[in-house]
Amino acid sequence: MTRGRLQLLLAAWLVHAFASTAGAQPAPWHRWRTLDTEHFRVHVEAGMEREGRVAAAAAERAYQGLSRDLATPRGRIDLVLSDDADYSNGYASVVPSNRIVVFATPPIQSPGLRLNEDWLALVITHELMHVFHLDRSRGIWGVAQRVLGRAPFLFPNAYGPSWLTEGLAVYEESRLTEGGRLKDAQHEMIARSAALEGKFPRIDELSGGTSRFPRGEIAYAYGSLFIDHLARTRGDSTVRRFVDEQSALLPPYWLARAVRRGFGVPLSSAYARWRDSVTQSVGVRRDPLPGWRELTTHGYYAGNPRWINDSTIIYTGTDGRETNAAYLVTTSGMRVRVGRRSSQEANVPLANGGLLFAQLEVASRAEIRADLYRSMRGDVTRLTHGARLIQPDVRRGGSIIAVELAAGRSNLVLLDSAARDRRVIRTGAPDETWSEPRWSPDGTQLAVARRRHGGLYSIEVIDLGSDAARVVTEGTYLLSSPSWTANGAALMYVTEADGAPQIAMRGVLAPSPALPETRLSSAQTGLMSPELSPNGRLIAAVSLRADGYHIGFAPVESLVHRVVEPPTSLRDVAERAESRGDYARYKPWRTLLPRYWYPMIEAAPARGTRLGATTTGSDIVGRHAYSAFVAIPTTGSYPIASLAYRYAGLRQPLFDLAVWQDYEAERELLSGGTTQYVGTLLKRRRDASLVASWVRPRVRSYASASIGTGVEHRSFLTDPGEFLPQLDSTYGRSYIFPRVLASASWNNLQHPALSISQEDGLALAATIRQRWRTDAGARTRSTSAVGTASAFKSLPFGGFAHHVLALRVAGGIADRRAATALEVGGTSGNTLGLLPGYTVGEGRRTFGVRGFPAASTYGTRAAAASLEYRAPLAIPSRGLGVLPFFLDRSSVTLFGDAGVAACPRDPLYVTTCAPALRTPASNPSSGVTVSGVRVGRPIGSVGAELSVWAAVLDWDTQQTMRLGVAIPVLGRSTSTRTTHAVSPYVAFGFSF
Repeated sequence: MTRGRLQLLLAAWLVHAFASTAGAQPAPWHRWRTLDTEHFRVHVEAGMEREGRVAAAAAERAYQGLSRDLATPRGRIDLVLSDDADYSNGYASVVPSNRIVVFATPPIQSPGLRLNEDWLALVITHELMHVFHLDRSRGIWGVAQRVLGRAPFLFPNAYGPSWLTEGLAVYEESRLTEGGRLKDAQHEMIARSAALEGKFPRIDELSGGTSRFPRGEIAYAYGSLFIDHLARTRGDSTVRRFVDEQSALLPPYWLARAVRRGFGVPLSSAYARWRDSVTQSVGVRRDPLPGWRELTTHGYYAGNPRWINDSTIIYTGTDGRETNAAYLVTTSGMRVRVGRRSSQEANVPLANGGLLFAQLEVASRAEIRADLYRSMRGDVTRLTHGARLIQPDVRRGGSIIAVELAAGRSNLVLLDSAARDRRVIRTGAPDETWSEPRWSPDGTQLAVARRRHGGLYSIEVIDLGSDAARVVTEGTYLLSSPSWTANGAALMYVTEADGAPQIAMRGVLAPSPALPETRLSSAQTGLMSPELSPNGRLIAAVSLRADGYHIGFAPVESLVHRVVEPPTSLRDVAERAESRGDYARYKPWRTLLPRYWYPMIEAAPARGTRLGATTTGSDIVGRHAYSAFVAIPTTGSYPIASLAYRYAGLRQPLFDLAVWQDYEAERELLSGGTTQYVGTLLKRRRDASLVASWVRPRVRSYASASIGTGVEHRSFLTDPGEFLPQLDSTYGRSYIFPRVLASASWNNLQHPALSISQEDGLALAATIRQRWRTDAGARTRSTSAVGTASAFKSLPFGGFAHHVLALRVAGGIADRRAATALEVGGTSGNTLGLLPGYTVGEGRRTFGVRGFPAASTYGTRAAAASLEYRAPLAIPSRGLGVLPFFLDRSSVTLFGDAGVAACPRDPLYVTTCAPALRTPASNPSSGVTVSGVRVGRPIGSVGAELSVWAAVLDWDTQQTMRLGVAIPVLGRSTSTRTTHAVSPYVAFGFSF
């Protein structure tokens, strides 16, 4: 293995480990505890022991339910219950072992997840189905796993599309619990809205990587409905048969074969029949309310309307081209962007003209928290820090009511206008949530949505004077979004008693059982978030269409009032079961041990072939991660090895340790004065490094800083060994090169959903490094510094996304004692990993100049710049039938690159300069001398690229591929290597 490949392997693993620190995850620095059950190891942070026992009981119950119909997974499953994110989610993995992570925050704001008897039971059943499904491996896959272990590429069911994987999990979550997304209206509404407008997606459009609405939710919605259709029409037993058939597929992409054998029907025709049945069932689209007028035309997302006055609404949304923001829209349709928002919460108008809202912020590298903010004339003030508050509302005196999140529950809290003094109004019991509080017009009462354990929902009114509460309506269906009429005599709310969400009203002046419920809508795809104008004449709401959510309004006088008798029966609810047993201290080693290995075969630098193996591992909470590699040539000599380890058990910093040994062929040895090969001079490098990194991720920015040290030991050998004494004495000794480094980076780039590039921000990075040789410190000590700056500006031209003007400049300088050159030239991009240690792509280049080979010129000083104009081209968002391919977006780029290198007139190592230093008389094209520095001839190019976002041999995971043509226009004749007049190339990822 070459040094470059060895470092690439280490870097790839550390990047993977580092990526896992971004966003919410279990915080590894918590004091974790473990509860063992028959099939699970349940890990919770100290203080969440009760929730862990509930999760353990729910997991065992789900395991028993799934095992009645599916083959059980291998080994014990690790289940982590985390309270480090203020949103609801979970994920599962079968590599390197079967493991599940669940966020305990209840799904108060997650459409489709709110209908459940118990949040933990629902999410654990869903994620456990992933383990049952993906762990299943038969045939050649099972044989390969018995030899290589749980290697990532040896799980055939993991090759399937996300609509299938998530569809199966949603199907089982709905079959085995009282809730689930197949019983909620959300998924059916998405499908019906598309069918009503003739935009029902084809099967090849169901990619979880699509940029079109509803983005990743498309896999969950259509996948679950289609799987449910197959199970109902073909029988429940066909689900297991399909999973078993898929687990032996070779090649694993032959999905149609598994569907035919499992469900007994052709995949394409079965999907077409289901699509046609949905389309035929919806009829003709009609307005959701009489006199309805739609105010937003952009689609994608628009929600939580609040009236500013009788003719203006403020809402939160995005059209996909812009980042999420608050917008003002008038009843005449005029729309104005008010300010960027990091969440899709409501903006509450304040008496002084400001706005109050809640949004998420990253509290640490593993924690995301919700807090309150106030906006006044565009200036945003953060009112709380780490308070976990959502869904605020304000009464005239300025007092704030808000929802306080906690593990598996939520509370109602009252705060003063500055959000400082806090008083709990209602404390949620386990698996109980209080949500969506709204002040009455006189400020004496609160309307609130309540959910109790067992999936019992109600709209209630709380009198703050007496603290008494009365139920307005209740049921085993979703009840949400309460809001008051202008006189405070009645409440509007959303009921899903009949399936789709509809607007209902009930008076609250008398005891609620004496007042009937009045239904105000019967929209085909439902209506959400109703809100009356201050004068009571207009009603605003959110409707769902094929392209997304829209804000609209209708005159109140045109509404049709229907008195209904909603179901009143409530199911009996059992107490939450809890697993018994004692908690023990968390032991990371049980999930950290190697679970697989990959063989590595490559030519040795002298004789023979290197045979080796690589493996990786991490513990379940992310405290430890490592990558290891070892290879031995068939000659038995000159083994190479590497170990990269990360410790993340502290809040800050992260520690990265890397050690490796490598052998490189320095040159061939020839018999005295002849061309007869007799051996090889080898250079052995042994390296160790330790780096401490501080990271500060935020929703809108990211900053990091690192300091590190390392040492390289270099020596020489010959193969055969008897030739070493015959060489120059410089090869008979070893050299030690210590080094220290420091680096920092910061960016605030924006990434709208449909964007073709980073937008509207800056990215800065800098690294300083010092290196010397211990036997000649003063003479060899060298310091270098490299910095980059990138700027991006969106342009509001036509197309599905913004056009972007992008500029990048890079500069580097090292003193005359530098032993390593700064290389200019080559095509910059990302590497694409095929297997551990095997990648394609040139990788990231600091001084890239397209159209020129790498290191076309180099020196101890270098500078480069790139200017790009990026424009959207097309957004097909479709695949090729049932083949593993998906093309999402494409764009075109016009670019210009330039770079130059320079050297001092008397460098310590002349090999760090190219072209080689000569006198100007003998080499007039080699450059010019400025202040004692030999400046090389600059190189430059112009060209164009076609960029596509596509999944290849995959249905969902997209890679950005660039097909480009570069034309050298500057310095082509002075390049150290052959440069063509026109250079086509293929690259991965952005150039910068």
